[in-house]
Amino acid sequence: MMRMGKGSGRGARGLGVAALGLAVVVAGCDFEVTNPGPIQEQFLEETLAQPAVVNGMGRALAQGLNWLAYTGAAVTREIHPAGSTAAFGISNEWSEGQLRIDDRDLNTHWNQSSRARWLAESGVARMERVGPASPELLVQARLWAGYANRLMGEHYCEAVIDGGAIQPRTEYLDRAERYFTQALETASGNLRLAALAGRASIRVHLGNWAGAAADAAQVPTDFDYFVPYFSVGSDDQRNRIAWAGAGTPYRAHTLWNTQWEGVGLSNENPEGDPRIPYSYTPGETGDAAIQCCGRVPFKRQQKYPTDASDIRLSSGREMRLVEAEAQLVAGNWSEAVGIINSLRTRAGVEGVTASNSAEAWTLLKRERAIELWLEGRRIGDRFRWNAAGTPGDFHELELPGASSNLTQQDFCFPIPPAERETNPNVPLG
Repeated sequence: MMRMGKGSGRGARGLGVAALGLAVVVAGCDFEVTNPGPIQEQFLEETLAQPAVVNGMGRALAQGLNWLAYTGAAVTREIHPAGSTAAFGISNEWSEGQLRIDDRDLNTHWNQSSRARWLAESGVARMERVGPASPELLVQARLWAGYANRLMGEHYCEAVIDGGAIQPRTEYLDRAERYFTQALETASGNLRLAALAGRASIRVHLGNWAGAAADAAQVPTDFDYFVPYFSVGSDDQRNRIAWAGAGTPYRAHTLWNTQWEGVGLSNENPEGDPRIPYSYTPGETGDAAIQCCGRVPFKRQQKYPTDASDIRLSSGREMRLVEAEAQLVAGNWSEAVGIINSLRTRAGVEGVTASNSAEAWTLLKRERAIELWLEGRRIGDRFRWNAAGTPGDFHELELPGASSNLTQQDFCFPIPPAERETNPNVPLG
């Protein structure tokens, strides 16, 4: 299991405190404090700055993922709205499955994810220019750049790079593949596995099934790679999904009226699937009435039990499902079902059966929903399956209709007003 960043992130904060202490000693009796202002560009050219810069890349990725994964989870009905539309709530538009081009509430999603991509890419370019402090640090930076581009490629309808014109969303995916490939040039150990898993996930979206399966085959099933979060009283460092449904102070989303209610492991269902854990206190409701239904039961996700819970970026279980989908694409549906059942056996849940390719596709789509639940991946899967017209069905509670309370379902985020109103190369609407 691989969790990158927490130790180094805390170490960077400790270094800052130590440096401040040194400054006080040197100053002697002169206690006047002067704010040095923003760090000047030339200091970022020093190799000593690179560990902090790379930590910043991971922190920015975590913030972008925070916003896109939470809103995307509501639109794809990984969770159901249960509370207010302000603060950590889910807006009425998102509750109904709408991601509108004029929605100013989507500005933060764009700003945070675009910042993550720019920080990672510019940091990598600087390290390549001046030389990395260590080969491992450059590999990590390239990984963050790959995952930041994947985040945008899986969520946005179109791409815009650094004030340029609109491009196809595949621009993000192509960039992600390039960074993962560059990371593999010198990566070893868990960093190599993360690069392989990241590239395999990108090749799925690009339709390179041979390449995706070849990368996936090299990643062991028990591998995990996370981006870290911290419980430090700061909303930009917390796990947003966890904090918005922590019970105190927020009960903004619920597993009520989702396909996972009664299926996941909970006090309601002790024999449920442990990959979808949740809890429920009878009589407890969301923190406000919602547009469709008033006050609804609060059934709390437990995949992220605290606001310091890390979010997984890649896993060996995902790689097995890449191999299963590659088999389906090749027409080998029975082999795909066998791979799916190997994961279900590993999780301690009952196996599944299919009698034809369409049924096997339904199983694959559901199994990815389980394994990648609340990891910010479902909306990208729904987009590519919809675009390709793949066979297989979805549960009625993750589709528009009276049961789900979805009036429509948008599978990508538009370029929002924040970019359209400031970038002359992007039309207003």
